[in-house]
Amino acid sequence: MVSVEASSDRMRWMSVKNAMTKDAICVKMSGKVKDAWLTLMEADISGAPVVDENGLLVAVISVTDIYRAILQRFQKARSLRELTAGITDPQSAEKEEMRELSLSIRAVAESPLMSIIPKDQKLLTLAPEDSLERAIKLMAEHNVNRLPVVKGGMVVGIITRQDVICVIAGKPR
Repeated sequence: MVSVEASSDRMRWMSVKNAMTKDAICVKMSGKVKDAWLTLMEADISGAPVVDENGLLVAVISVTDIYRAILQRFQKARSLRELTAGITDPQSAEKEEMRELSLSIRAVAESPLMSIIPKDQKLLTLAPEDSLERAIKLMAEHNVNRLPVVKGGMVVGIITRQDVICVIAGKPR
């Protein structure tokens, strides 16, 4: 068992490059939401850096961003229906709600990826030489699950909460 003191000391001196995933999966800013979503699902990850055509980091996308966009679109459609349609039959309302959800998913999936990136997203990054302690503080302070590791604007890795947990537990990733 690893002591708390040993883990804490390790985090102070360990650099991000020793804990990060080096082959970060990135998605292209010029793509559609469906392209990014499929990339995330196929890689079994919940988020990824977004890069431009030159490979420079421009944002970070997560499945939560995708779900949020679908939910917002669905809620607008439902509100409009409730204001205008006057459907009283529960079966018809259920059928219409499923149609609205399906259309919302399709519309978001076909949207440009950059259209669902939160406008107020603060792009947080780390350098490979930053300490693991700094990574943990940034994740906690900004409530994020992943931080791109960049050098010269290019993504050279990513550090996730899972990476941090593995380091603290002394387990290989």
